[in-house]
Amino acid sequence: MRCVVCGREIESGSLCGKCMVEKQEVARIDEFEITICSRCNFIRVGNRWVESSIEKVVEDFVLKNAWVSEEFDVSEVVISKDYCVFKGEIAGDEVEVVVPLKYRINKVLCERCSREAGGYYESIVQIRADGRELSDEEIEKALEIVDEVISHAPEDQKAFVSKIERKKEGVNVFFGSRNIGKKVSRMILRKFGGSLKESKKLHTRIDGRDVYRFTYSVRLPEYREGDIVEKDGRFVVVRNSVVGKGSDIITGKTVNLGDEGVAVRREELKGGVVVNADSEAVEVVCEDGRVVTTPRPSGADIGAEVKVFEKDGKFFSVYEGSQSSEK
Repeated sequence: MRCVVCGREIESGSLCGKCMVEKQEVARIDEFEITICSRCNFIRVGNRWVESSIEKVVEDFVLKNAWVSEEFDVSEVVISKDYCVFKGEIAGDEVEVVVPLKYRINKVLCERCSREAGGYYESIVQIRADGRELSDEEIEKALEIVDEVISHAPEDQKAFVSKIERKKEGVNVFFGSRNIGKKVSRMILRKFGGSLKESKKLHTRIDGRDVYRFTYSVRLPEYREGDIVEKDGRFVVVRNSVVGKGSDIITGKTVNLGDEGVAVRREELKGGVVVNADSEAVEVVCEDGRVVTTPRPSGADIGAEVKVFEKDGKFFSVYEGSQSSEK
């Protein structure tokens, strides 16, 4: 048999493969629409907003929705910005079919950005510290936790921060999601220690259902690592504020801490060097040139660098190199 167009011999039918792709439609891609958020550039795929590129979305659409004739055995698909090339075999001939790509870009605000722009929030995390102001370092680390939790929930349409309020007494962070606020508050608690209280307040009613806003109040301990607290008449240097562990500055024994108040802040401690020592006391030259005598701190020998503080007219010193003991 011969092709009715070019006259080439063919095994069956009326057209050879090359003439068939010129005379008949063997591949088609219907026009489609790509919806992009004009604010965050996420792309809607089905019912979800995902972080992707237009090229990737176009490729996925073509591979899933292109129509190809049953006679066309496609071996390769090359997708560019404006057209798609199908390579394969039809009626015994190797052919390439170029199909134009037609799609529209529709820019809207995704649900997440729409809520964020409108100041929507479901929870507040209040970060405070007992008996003191938060340090800049604590605030910075707490906000790093916020960023970490948000970054690990890219598909949660409520995983965003609506507002951050910095107050003298602490920081308030407003979250679009209750779950994100709850997770952040627990991570801050694990990082710094302290206590966590949860409360809720009726916000509105939707379709007969009560809608609440939740507040997670995180209170960091009054003491931080390196602070000096007084417990049962002895001074203890805080070693771990999260689990409430310290060391007796004289014996080095581990002390379990509760809600003890701070006797001396770590910023108030002055540096010094031990120049003389006996079994009970040490003589220390302070960084300001003064020479003081203190009870001998655990582990300190002549030449040891210590921290000195004064309390009730008496001087005490702490040896940072000492290790706490369970004995």
